[in-house]
Amino acid sequence: MKKFLLSALCALSTTALVQAQIAKKPLVEHFTQASCGPCASQNPTMYNTLNNFGTANYTKITYQVSWPGTDPMNAEYPAGPNDRRNYYSVSGVPDASLNGGATAAPNTAITSSTLSSAAALTTPYEIRVNQTWTSGTSVDVNVVIKNVTSAAIADADRFHLAMVEENITFASAPGSNGETAFFYVVRDMYDASTGSSSTAGATIGSIPAGDSITYTLTLTPPSYIRDLNQVSFVGFVQNNGTKVVHQSAKSAAGNVPGLLNVGAAANSTVGAGYCNYNFTPSVNFTNNGAIPVTSVTAQYTINGGTPVSETYTGNLTSGQSTAITFPGATLAAGSSNVEYTITDVNNGGTYSQGPVTMAPESYSKLPTTAAAAPLTEGMESAPLTSGTGYSRTLATGIFDADASIPEASFSVLDGPTYNYGAIGGMAASNRSIRFRFFGIQSGSMSVVMNKVNLGAGSAVSFDHAYRQYSSENDRLEVEVSTDCGATWTTVWNQAGSALMTLPASQTQFVPSAASDWRSTTVDLTAYDNTNDVVIRFKGTSAYGNNLFLDNINIADGVVSVNNVQKEAAEVRIMPNPVSSQMTLEFTMENTADANINIVNALGQQVQQVANGSFSGTNVLEVNTSELAAGVYFVNIVTEQGKTTKRFVRQ
Repeated sequence: MKKFLLSALCALSTTALVQAQIAKKPLVEHFTQASCGPCASQNPTMYNTLNNFGTANYTKITYQVSWPGTDPMNAEYPAGPNDRRNYYSVSGVPDASLNGGATAAPNTAITSSTLSSAAALTTPYEIRVNQTWTSGTSVDVNVVIKNVTSAAIADADRFHLAMVEENITFASAPGSNGETAFFYVVRDMYDASTGSSSTAGATIGSIPAGDSITYTLTLTPPSYIRDLNQVSFVGFVQNNGTKVVHQSAKSAAGNVPGLLNVGAAANSTVGAGYCNYNFTPSVNFTNNGAIPVTSVTAQYTINGGTPVSETYTGNLTSGQSTAITFPGATLAAGSSNVEYTITDVNNGGTYSQGPVTMAPESYSKLPTTAAAAPLTEGMESAPLTSGTGYSRTLATGIFDADASIPEASFSVLDGPTYNYGAIGGMAASNRSIRFRFFGIQSGSMSVVMNKVNLGAGSAVSFDHAYRQYSSENDRLEVEVSTDCGATWTTVWNQAGSALMTLPASQTQFVPSAASDWRSTTVDLTAYDNTNDVVIRFKGTSAYGNNLFLDNINIADGVVSVNNVQKEAAEVRIMPNPVSSQMTLEFTMENTADANINIVNALGQQVQQVANGSFSGTNVLEVNTSELAAGVYFVNIVTEQGKTTKRFVRQ
């Protein structure tokens, strides 16, 4: 009987203690990155799950980590994300932890079921976090951690306090994955006991029954905060050893006194076409708040060069706008990335910076002077954008695409950077241009080659590799202009199954073998002896699979008019690509003297193969061991004309 009574008393005591506890608010710790491709595809599903669960029912913090590419938010504050990444042994993104549990893919760790289970738990810890702005540059933060039970508690030995920016929206993607909106981004972390920046948090000891720990801090937000109205503070208690998060809470953002609410958008004008370099920068500025705006300073830079500023003075009341126009300028040949900012409002007034970082403008212009044929581009020398494996900079041409198409989705891509290996034409080099139709729902994008002066026997050759996704008609066109892009004539056009070099696949396509590629030569003799010819390769996405383009060669004196289309049937090179030996097979309709030689992509003869009389089907074994890796052409020259066959030396 004593045992029964004692057990019953213990059960009652435990029940009372449990009943004294309160609901746990789940903490989501999210690891992501602005240049992480999988993050862009997985994060929206997690955001939707959290929104459906209700923003009042969870706490979230986001760590923008340092890899795999550019991320300005991590560059601004790397310490906290790096420390928490190491704490959880995160080795890849996206990743997430719920209440300090083991990390997993966001949509595995964070589901409606896992959130509901976490919210059903109880905890003896209650946390309240409040913030009060004392000025536009200073905020008081008050934290109370209370033990709501009738016994002392000590399991949570760390309190972490993080400043977050609840919504950071960029005018254009800051990284390469296309994401422009980021949520609950950690901007600093603090030791609440000292107020100093710290990733370790504050050490808390035992809290007696019904007692509380209080922290009061006065903090100055860092200068890289984009919108003070989006700043809030997240607090959570955690066992540093087990990593269990016992409770979390968040303060309410907003109510910054004297904060100007302004907006701006670039509205510049630029000369039409690829050869008009006139440029007039302009910004439309709007006062969205109640405080009158009497002065505004706007600034622009081109390709990160010297800033140019212009100041408006006047009186803009709520809802009023004005255009701030800069002096006319001239764009340079190549690609110009123009970035605009508002650097001052009301002579030092504090304002919400989020909408004032305007979408950059991109312009592409061709050089004024045409080059003599040949014009070749193998992509290998394109300078990669810092911290990435891609480039939109070519010495021989320009990229032209809508601002909505991320640079990483349409650019020269370096295969080894992404562990893709040799993705160049015929698998003979590391780089090619990728049209990432797999991730682009619609739109056109072009590689526009520099102006070239053509002689006789003109042609353009190129390599491409493409799979359909299923039945989508992604398209590649070769177009020619003689008026610097005012009008275009299509000289080659293939889409869907006709464009394919391999069977359709619903796996994102990356070429890996020479057989994945096809070589094409397009007759341009209609433009023989024409100056200032512009050729562009235009891709149009039907949201299918990826297209790769390489080894562009615009030349004259390479192919005869009659042999461009029929050469593939009459001349065979085996294998192609070649290494140290190739077999050349060709057929002569009649007995004829022929000079057979090999030229490089610049049209320079590099090897004499044979010079004699041939008839019928002929097979020659050719030693190519002395040739450097690259693109070459075999010329078979007779009195009737010249036939050319392209090959690649690995």
